[in-house]
Amino acid sequence: FFLPALARRRQKWSVDPRNNAWSKDESKFGQKMLEKMGWSKGKGLGAQEQGSTEHIKVQVKNNTLGLGATINYEDNWIAHQDDFNKLLAELNDCHGQGET
Repeated sequence: FFLPALARRRQKWSVDPRNNAWSKDESKFGQKMLEKMGWSKGKGLGAQEQGSTEHIKVQVKNNTLGLGATINYEDNWIAHQDDFNKLLAELNDCHGQGET
């Protein structure tokens, strides 16, 4: 019985998987510095406070692809077959071999 490598990986979940305890801690250095510069909780960053007020969403990356890479199953080599055949015909004409 064969299990793929992805099925064998275990995921580690902490007691607080959404990290809510960290986000509600108001004694953090960064939050204190921002408040000293005029920011208050619930406002976005930026000159017009246009920045996001929500946390960055985390996704579990459970593969060996690079960041931003996607699996592409399309067979694109077939799409360029006509161009390849035309190029071969031109090369055969240039080198005097005629039709093959």
